[in-house]
Amino acid sequence: MTTKKIRLKYKKERSVLSDVLPYETPLTFTNRHFYNFLLTYKIRHNIDSNNIEWTADDEVVDCIIRLFFGIQESSKENIKAEIPPHKSDAKQLHVDQTAIPFCYRISHKQNEYRELAIPHPKHQLRIIEFYDRYKELIIYYCSISSFSIRHPKKIAKYIFYKDSTHYKNLSDDSSSKVEEVNKEYENLRSFFVYKDYSNVYKFYESNKFHDCEKKYNNLLKLDISKCFDSIYTHSLAWALLSKESVKASLIESKKTFAGSFDKLMQEINYRETHGIIIGPEFSRIFAELILQSIDCTVEQELLQHNLKHKVDYEIFRYVDDYFIFFNENSTVDKITQVLQVELKKHKLYLNTAKSIRYEKPIITEISIAKQRVASLIDKQLIYQLEDIEPKDKEGQSLKKGFIYINSKTLITEFKTIIKESRVEYKDMLNYSLSIVDKRCNKIIKNYYKTLHSKDDKREERLIKAILGILEFIFFIYSASPRVNATIKLCRILQTFVSCLKEKDTKINKDFKHLVFKCIYDNICFVLKKNKSSEYFQVETLYLLLALSELGVDYQLEESVLVDYFNIKINDLDYEINSELNYFSITVVLSYIKDKKSFNKLRVFIENEIIKKFKFKKGTLYIDTELTMLLLDTISCPYVLKNTKIELLNLYGINQDLHNDILNLKHNWFTTWNDFNFGKALDIKQSKEVY
Repeated sequence: MTTKKIRLKYKKERSVLSDVLPYETPLTFTNRHFYNFLLTYKIRHNIDSNNIEWTADDEVVDCIIRLFFGIQESSKENIKAEIPPHKSDAKQLHVDQTAIPFCYRISHKQNEYRELAIPHPKHQLRIIEFYDRYKELIIYYCSISSFSIRHPKKIAKYIFYKDSTHYKNLSDDSSSKVEEVNKEYENLRSFFVYKDYSNVYKFYESNKFHDCEKKYNNLLKLDISKCFDSIYTHSLAWALLSKESVKASLIESKKTFAGSFDKLMQEINYRETHGIIIGPEFSRIFAELILQSIDCTVEQELLQHNLKHKVDYEIFRYVDDYFIFFNENSTVDKITQVLQVELKKHKLYLNTAKSIRYEKPIITEISIAKQRVASLIDKQLIYQLEDIEPKDKEGQSLKKGFIYINSKTLITEFKTIIKESRVEYKDMLNYSLSIVDKRCNKIIKNYYKTLHSKDDKREERLIKAILGILEFIFFIYSASPRVNATIKLCRILQTFVSCLKEKDTKINKDFKHLVFKCIYDNICFVLKKNKSSEYFQVETLYLLLALSELGVDYQLEESVLVDYFNIKINDLDYEINSELNYFSITVVLSYIKDKKSFNKLRVFIENEIIKKFKFKKGTLYIDTELTMLLLDTISCPYVLKNTKIELLNLYGINQDLHNDILNLKHNWFTTWNDFNFGKALDIKQSKEVY
């Protein structure tokens, strides 16, 4: 049998779908519409001339491009007439690379937050060209360390094999974050293929880990303190070219790969040299390049002390986490000392206060807890099937099923595991909800197999089981809401909601609403407990979108919604102490839509949008948040036209173009039209971060 191999060549622009955004963004937010816009008008950034180039004989498109990329010239004459040699009908404009990224915060550790950032569209466009020019050098410089277990290995390609081997090799790990070597994917999740592990916990279960445990008696875990916040952008050139060479030839070094990447990272972060933005994959690549060089120096320095890698010790580094296997205390002391010295040369420091040491048997508390949780879920969440007679028309045995979920037992045993394993809820939440998600899909699948059996109690048992599962997952989720956990929670909710809405299941209406009411009550509780704030705004925004799936009967009261966003009702009017950020505005508009019951709130939000633009009038063209909010507001079907016109006037847009601009595209960054909650969850799950 001939094997058919179909290779679909991806556009270089695909990096904006995978490498330029943080994972922790609302479901309604996407770069796919931006990606399509770039392809439609062949928009590119010319690295050498620093021009934006595109092909379109359309004044409206020209205007949108100026808004997108922060080009203040508003007259058509400012578009350069000269034609780039690689395009027969291209236009171009010079672009100033100054821009402010959109920064927002998410929960990280107890009473701590992590600030993530989205780069300006013009910098996203620039990253496309940077990747295209330097992708081979990135791979080369990311392959010199013998310590690293997560780094770009090669460029990801979409390859489809039409044979049985393909389906055996096809990755079925929905929690995988990036492409891994020797795995095939029908949807690319990253620009590069990564070696060796897409998740650090896969390392704990790997042969490499077990082999080291045979060879060495001890393991020391270390990490770099505030790695991305501490990175000095110039240190990339120091790492790749040596500090002395760079200082001796400063001008020449700026023209190198390292100098170009240094400059790019500065400009993305509003010309900051101390710290790099957190969230996008290209930031992890920047850090990896520096750490790879440090790895090599550490290994060579240890050789001078008669310590040979894979003989006297073995080091594995996953991004900024170190795993050091050793036998002698003197060995690990010297390793730690050398590592500290080399990191300090690049203004990085070990977080020695949080180091953890393990002796044989080398197993972490989290590994113990994971094993016990998996066993608990496997034992408790099961839909038992058995054959019954008579058989169906095709001779297949009919099935009947039984399920019983005791939520109190689940909760008690889960708490016991957390306590006895000495881990925190946040350490186990992602893993636990992921297992429950898979188990719930299997429960529903087995339930469908029993639909033809004459069992009066079948529906009732399923509903009671679903209610038990809901009680359990909301209990563990409410202890430590995080974005990843929220996504997994929403996937479970969507599984149940879709099943109950399905006509084939023929679930009793009263049973269905018992489940919907349970979901509604629990989400309301979470929203009240975890109000949006200037520090934490993304974690629970997903739950508003999940509520929309329940239908109009389970719509939040306006008072509950405004309270969640810390909006106060004062003298029959609204007021807010802290501003709503871009994500909060777009998600709340997606939730309230054009419902009359929210008219007053919608007017308030539109006024807040205008205030935000007027307050930041001096940075209209360079502020990433304003750029995205402008485009999403003018395309939002629920915002008044007068509000959209007022925003365009603030940018000095020709009135003759207003209507055409408003009608050019239905979606820019926020998906207002044709939003599919379930599909968006699947896409988000497939792009989960490391």
